[in-house]
Amino acid sequence: MVQYILNLATDDTPNPSYVNHQLDLTPAQEDDPDRLFDRAFQQKLRLILQDKTNCAINDTNLKTIVDAWLEDIREGYRLTSIAVNLMPLQFENIHRLNDPGERSPPDLFPPDLSTLAPQGGAFPPLLFD
Repeated sequence: MVQYILNLATDDTPNPSYVNHQLDLTPAQEDDPDRLFDRAFQQKLRLILQDKTNCAINDTNLKTIVDAWLEDIREGYRLTSIAVNLMPLQFENIHRLNDPGERSPPDLFPPDLSTLAPQGGAFPPLLFD
């Protein structure tokens, strides 16, 4: 069995955090990695990486990661390093937020004008530009 390692950087900052995931492949799986990376395996990989990174991995990010790893396996590289900007897991469903907000107008009250007094005369200066 040959060991392939995915080195995933969770953001594109100068000091990213790295997560490793190892995969042991037989010679037959090395020759045809597309058969191994089916939909069920990709979903399992998503759950593993989300657990390790504590970040949400959407379909686009997962496709980027899997495509890069598959290409490196096909070319014989045993280490794949990829940097993906991932959102923290607690913000995963923020686009589904359904909060209409408070749409009723606030209660109106008359302003207190008793403390207002003219500054520098009865009328403000007139500026004509």
